[in-house]
Amino acid sequence: MGIDDTVLVRCTRCKSKFRDKASRLRDGYTRQCPTCECMVFFLDGSPNKDIHDALREAERVRKAIREEEADRIVRPAASAADTDDAEVAPALSRRVDRRARPAGRATIRSR
Repeated sequence: MGIDDTVLVRCTRCKSKFRDKASRLRDGYTRQCPTCECMVFFLDGSPNKDIHDALREAERVRKAIREEEADRIVRPAASAADTDDAEVAPALSRRVDRRARPAGRATIRSR
């Protein structure tokens, strides 16, 4: 299950909402509003609550994405360690299984 990597941003001028990637939204990033074409500056010490909320939400999303990637890395490594202990017969694919059996009759009768 993936995490949405976009953050909802509210324009400081026209108050419309648009989405931007959380990986881009950092201190010093600028973006043009798609509605009113006003430049929106994302600064850490901004007095604008909308900018502050967007930066905080972007940090939360980036952290969640990092944790999900770390879980993905840890989970396969843990399952690989479990399979090393138990002896498991290798599974043959269907294609190999079909080639091993003769097509048509199982036995050929000679006259």
